[in-house]
Amino acid sequence: MEEVPSVPENEVLSLIISQLIAYGYSAIAQSVADATGATTDMTPSHKLVELLQLGKEKLESDESDDEEYTASDTKRDLPSVQQDWGKTKGGFDPDAVHTAVSKVAPSYTQLYYTQHKGPCRTAAFSADGRFAATGSHDSSLKVLDVQKMKKRTGDAGDKPVIRTLYDHSAPVNDLSFHPNGLVLASCAEDQSVKLFDLSKLGVKRSFRYFQDSVPVKSISFHPAGDYLLAGTDDAAVRIYDVKTLQCFTNSKTVEMHRGPITQIRYSHTGKLFATSSADGSVRVWDGVSGQCVRYIEGAHGGTAASSVRIMQNERYVLTAGLDSTMRLWDISSGRTVVEYRGHEQRSQMLQPAFTYNEDYVMIGDEASTNAVCYDTQTGELLSKISGQNNLVRCVVPSPTDNGILTCSDDYRARYFMADFN
Repeated sequence: MEEVPSVPENEVLSLIISQLIAYGYSAIAQSVADATGATTDMTPSHKLVELLQLGKEKLESDESDDEEYTASDTKRDLPSVQQDWGKTKGGFDPDAVHTAVSKVAPSYTQLYYTQHKGPCRTAAFSADGRFAATGSHDSSLKVLDVQKMKKRTGDAGDKPVIRTLYDHSAPVNDLSFHPNGLVLASCAEDQSVKLFDLSKLGVKRSFRYFQDSVPVKSISFHPAGDYLLAGTDDAAVRIYDVKTLQCFTNSKTVEMHRGPITQIRYSHTGKLFATSSADGSVRVWDGVSGQCVRYIEGAHGGTAASSVRIMQNERYVLTAGLDSTMRLWDISSGRTVVEYRGHEQRSQMLQPAFTYNEDYVMIGDEASTNAVCYDTQTGELLSKISGQNNLVRCVVPSPTDNGILTCSDDYRARYFMADFN
């Protein structure tokens, strides 16, 4: 008979009780503690789920038949990615825009790709950088283990795609991880927002959803995880209470956009959120009152504004638009402080992003199959990231290091790591 590893009963019971509390079943957890006499401090913890996930990954290989790429498929020598590639000093100084010297251009090496059955449209990282997710025109989602993308061994069970999710019936538009990293939200052209519980093994369907009457274009979790912003083909912002499913909107018509919302994003503290619109305007909102605190009309010369990103200091907001320009705006004054020109964006709602330390800004380029990288401070175009075979719709950086994901119309999501040496 196979020997079963010995784990103290009290340790197992403590893990079960802490997991029940984390799921919100405090009364049941107390009953289990009373009935078993387990010694526990009754604090919530997801450690049991994490241990189960590790065990499952070791015992089972991923069932996905997706085409995957690993750096070992090429004959190039690749840099080690076991460490963070030299953090540079972040921060933006508006007084140094015309005097600052551009930073060293990063060189990106592709380590991995995974392939959908349709164009890859969007991606997101969890807040701790451990997981990433991609969404496709084919309506599917993939959840990836970032460490496995970095350190591929070639073993049968060593597959970065740890989950493929199917619950939408139309192209996926945006993704957002809950701050706890265990819930993934997605929105799609099927007019819905779906929530997936990643802690439940083998589950491929959502456990909760919000149904709208128009396609949902963009979503963003509040840093506390209690609320979810949603921007749709309607002009009004939606704010969902994740627990009660109640939806809040701003009743002041004068503060609404005059066209569909193309993107919506919370700031890193939740004090602010920002929206961009097909009407060409950008709005910054108070995250508590929901009131508009900055309105930028014609942010891109009358063309549609495709995206917004609030910097970590919450003083500046980055926008992109169909005038082939990204702009960094001072929220307090509503003035442009830096422009980023050198890519082409005339017809597609491309999604740019800051790197994790905000040293660089990246976006796709309609004139090529590359993503381009700008110096945040100077606005200089520093480098181009090649390797895609079609338009790059979305560039998403890791929140913890110099890794990035690109999403392309060639059906693939690619993981790159930067080398500054």
